[in-house]
Amino acid sequence: MLIREFEPKDAEKLSQLIIQNLQQVNIKDYPPEAIDKLAESYTPASIIEDAEKQLTVVGLVDDQVVGTASLDQDRVRSVFVDTGRHGCGIGKELMAVVETYAQKQGLKKIFLLSGLSAYGFYEKLGYEIVKRFENDLDGIPLSVIQMEKKLAVADV
Repeated sequence: MLIREFEPKDAEKLSQLIIQNLQQVNIKDYPPEAIDKLAESYTPASIIEDAEKQLTVVGLVDDQVVGTASLDQDRVRSVFVDTGRHGCGIGKELMAVVETYAQKQGLKKIFLLSGLSAYGFYEKLGYEIVKRFENDLDGIPLSVIQMEKKLAVADV
């Protein structure tokens, strides 16, 4: 797998990949109205806009986008892998790239807000649960798990 920085041409595929995850995976833990509201925030235009403000990487297999992860200052965001490739190590590789970048930026720890479907994945990568809470998504309650990971000091 090749991992590179996001390019605007990736936006349409990432939008589809993220919405696919929301509709096939996250739907098991959240009501349809929450999934619909979340999906609205992952348009190609919003993905491009977000990528201009943060590090966003994509994973490619045979020139096809199969995953993504982002780092917004000290917060990991938008970690998604093609649903047909879950369990293949793609998410782990994307997270390693994000964590290495964070270390090189001098960060001592990073955090993320995990949905119920993904927190076990993050635990396997060394993230610890800080707290669980209900996030308000325009009046729709959304159970969220805040997790963090201490990073080793990077060799510069």
